[in-house]
Amino acid sequence: MGYVAVEAGEDVIQRAEELFEKQRVVGESDQISVEQVGEQFSRLTAQAMSEGGLYAPRLAAIAVKQAQGDTAEAAFLLRAYRSTLERWGTSVPVETAEVFTTRRVSPAYKDVPGGQVLGATKDYTQRLLDFELIDDDGTDPTGDWDVEAEDPPRLRNVMEVLREDGLVYDPERDPDRDDDASSGAGTEPFDATREPITFPAPRSAVLQELARGETGAVTALGYSELRGYGQVHPTLGEVRTGDLPVTIEHPYTGDEVEVTTAAVTETECVVPIYEKSDDPQFSFGYGLVFGRNERKTIGMSILDAAIQLDGEGAAQDAEFVLDVVDGIDSFGFIEHLKLPHYVTFQSILDRIRSIRERSAAAADETDPAPQEVGADD
Repeated sequence: MGYVAVEAGEDVIQRAEELFEKQRVVGESDQISVEQVGEQFSRLTAQAMSEGGLYAPRLAAIAVKQAQGDTAEAAFLLRAYRSTLERWGTSVPVETAEVFTTRRVSPAYKDVPGGQVLGATKDYTQRLLDFELIDDDGTDPTGDWDVEAEDPPRLRNVMEVLREDGLVYDPERDPDRDDDASSGAGTEPFDATREPITFPAPRSAVLQELARGETGAVTALGYSELRGYGQVHPTLGEVRTGDLPVTIEHPYTGDEVEVTTAAVTETECVVPIYEKSDDPQFSFGYGLVFGRNERKTIGMSILDAAIQLDGEGAAQDAEFVLDVVDGIDSFGFIEHLKLPHYVTFQSILDRIRSIRERSAAAADETDPAPQEVGADD
């Protein structure tokens, strides 16, 4: 492709970058600190971590501040930084039932095992602009809460209930299904950060790419299924947020040791399969991302279910979905259109002019010249 370098010179480019940085600090207000970004804009940092594929809350806060709130730019910065890090090891797989749950709701069951835990949410209140935030002095508007501290109970997963009743169809465990895209139960998960994805892709690769997908793209494609451009209109088994233990094998003793926790959001949805008339069941979709981002996990679970059903809709085509939702790829390709395309545009312009000239010449040859009409005629 005919890209050429910007001819303005390095000095001008440097000044443009400095001007961008100046916009971040211009004004009379106090500068926002990295700690404030991390604490008060946790949804932004969570989105950046999820799309960047790196769980590092403080680094995410730095990236969001540096990008002036642009989550796509912040995710790019995180993923670029992640590529420079040395990999020391791999954590031990853990059950998400071990999450220290801060919020868990089940739209499928009213009396869900363990109860509904609303947690921190405004899902059930009106979205009204709060003008009191203009004079916010930083004090807690809700006052002090007198709450007895106690460990929350282990909340049983809704899908466990359905699986025990034999109501969940797992295509990866179907002996009658001949599907090269299935990774198979118990196999080593695919690492999309180290190996290029080829299609058909194993489900572990699909889930990894969806987890790192751009929130808006995942939401939009999931919504397309709900709008009738596919066959998935699920019921959410549950939506859960909390702190997931991160466990590794001790390098000397070999014992499993919990070293930290990671804030995550998890969603599972179910879709009825009536085509199995002899034994109707539910198919399911899964979503899990870093931080608090319920919208993305719901969209992710819809797309996971749609891809497993392997229909004809756009959101059911794994290759289409994974190519489109990657925010870094789409971010880069869209942004590159701002770079000089002088050669390619001039080539297209010359071609259009040439075609127009040939068309005009051909029209002149086919149309006879008008005859002059004399006065005697």
